[in-house]
Amino acid sequence: MRIRSSTGRGLLAVGLLLLFYVGMIGLALGLLSLPYVLQVGPRLHTLLTVLCVAAGGAVLWSLVPRLERFEPPGLLLTEAEHPRLFEVIRDVARRMGARMPEDLYLIADVNAYVSQVGGVLGLGGRRVMCLGMGLLAVDNVSQLRAAVAHELGHFQGGDTRLMGVLCATRQAMARSLELFGRDEHALLRWPLAWMCGTFLRLTQALSREQELVADGWSVRIAGKRAHVSGLRWEALHAAGYRRFLEQEVWPLAHRGVVPDNLFEGYRRYLASAAWRESLGELTAAASERAPCPYDSHPSLDERVAFAERFDLPDVPVDPTPASTLLSNLEALERCFTQRLWPHAVELMSWTEAGARWSVLWNETASRVQVRVPGFCLARVVELLQDAAAWGPFAEAIQPRLVGYRAPDRDERVLEVVSHAASAYLASILAQHGMVWRTSPGEPLRLEREGEPVDPTALVEGVLEGRLGVEAVEGLCARLAVARDAAWSVREKEREEALAPLVPVKVEHAGDAVTVCAPFSRLGLPHCCAVCGGDLCRHVETRFHVGGVLNDDGDITIEVPVCQTHALQPHKAFKVRRYEQASDLITLEVPSLEYARLIQRSNA
Repeated sequence: MRIRSSTGRGLLAVGLLLLFYVGMIGLALGLLSLPYVLQVGPRLHTLLTVLCVAAGGAVLWSLVPRLERFEPPGLLLTEAEHPRLFEVIRDVARRMGARMPEDLYLIADVNAYVSQVGGVLGLGGRRVMCLGMGLLAVDNVSQLRAAVAHELGHFQGGDTRLMGVLCATRQAMARSLELFGRDEHALLRWPLAWMCGTFLRLTQALSREQELVADGWSVRIAGKRAHVSGLRWEALHAAGYRRFLEQEVWPLAHRGVVPDNLFEGYRRYLASAAWRESLGELTAAASERAPCPYDSHPSLDERVAFAERFDLPDVPVDPTPASTLLSNLEALERCFTQRLWPHAVELMSWTEAGARWSVLWNETASRVQVRVPGFCLARVVELLQDAAAWGPFAEAIQPRLVGYRAPDRDERVLEVVSHAASAYLASILAQHGMVWRTSPGEPLRLEREGEPVDPTALVEGVLEGRLGVEAVEGLCARLAVARDAAWSVREKEREEALAPLVPVKVEHAGDAVTVCAPFSRLGLPHCCAVCGGDLCRHVETRFHVGGVLNDDGDITIEVPVCQTHALQPHKAFKVRRYEQASDLITLEVPSLEYARLIQRSNA
């Protein structure tokens, strides 16, 4: 089985590489010789010599390869500790006629990769292989053998040596581009930028072909079934693992609380209803991703189609979980989890997750209590029945919805109402003896004397008309919760709930209206910044800072615009000032009404 020849792309890439180095060295030599060619006065000659030597030296320095210090990417595994894993890797290497990697590291991802470290331009150094703990958690032994054969195939093809040269050249090109500034229309920058872009596209195309060659090793060593199922399974779980982290881990980690065994949590997540419901979406997303000329890997469909063309005998699949190749798995998982978050304030077991998540829900309840005066349990029931009240309530809780004129406004409003009402109801019920319970991928529930209550399902049922408010009222009556029960808020919590998302200062002088706020945190209303109309899309727009007569650089803003002003986002603002140290930006906006809208949407 052969793939299409990469000779043409390779020769063109080498030609561009040589052209780049010859051109830049020629430019440097030209700058260094310029003072001796031009006939100028002594004073000007000295100044010209200093400038040309500095410029020529900077060009030559940008071409010098940098020695990068190797930072261990994960936990170093040894054969003495994990003989079964090393036995599998050594067997694959022996069948391929490949040399074993000198170092094997355990990383967190559902991924595996190899590199050659410690050398210069891909020459010398030692071979390093990295295996993802997530990969070992979801693969069987045959799929792991396929992944190992693929990675060793990169060593066999010399890909890691070639990558050293390509990476050094890309970095030299990037440093050279920086020398010519950021003006895309500069005379010398344009051809260099074109060369860099072309070189990157060509070398990434070569990288995609190298991936297919490595896939060939995987199919021959582990078999077509293990290879193809591994590709699909790993693509699915790479997305699933990211979703697990986003939904179950990072919200708690941002508060300094981390589960003591990340991978135990992922196994629980794979058994949850949330995982089953997301399978179709994640599977489709893995196959439907649009290819890009800058991709380093072929698409999943292309890799599967390439593997299917091999006509080889079927290889039996070993269904044994790959994680069993690791010794003392649970202790290793706990140790590895702690290494991922060395500065975590506190480690918790997954059985404590409900109580930890309840803190976030209590904060939402405090926000409701403070931002909606007079709110109580009876008002929850009234709110769920009054659709006209949903918009003002959602804007009070989530100011980003103020001025929100995108097509999904109703959906966003309903999300905020549902979550805020669920959090408030649950917090009140927990005050009356119910206990928080949850597990990865499962909703936060309450329980008392064996009676489980899902507050989110209860509130959503009423909002969607599947349940009557009697379901909420009956539950509260059984727990003897008064209709006027309210969430108690301490003074510190009140201050936090009233604090603006972003402080925005509005000034009105004559016809000019300006807003001043931290740029990185500022949220613009989801309506047209030019006319206040319905949002069509955001347009990334570059604005000059300080006006025409000042040279304070440029800044890029994603401007919300309507269909009418889609080609005129530059009319939305004038950037008066931007102080990078303080991150404060001063924008002149079209009207006082729009300035007040910005202020309210960041309240």
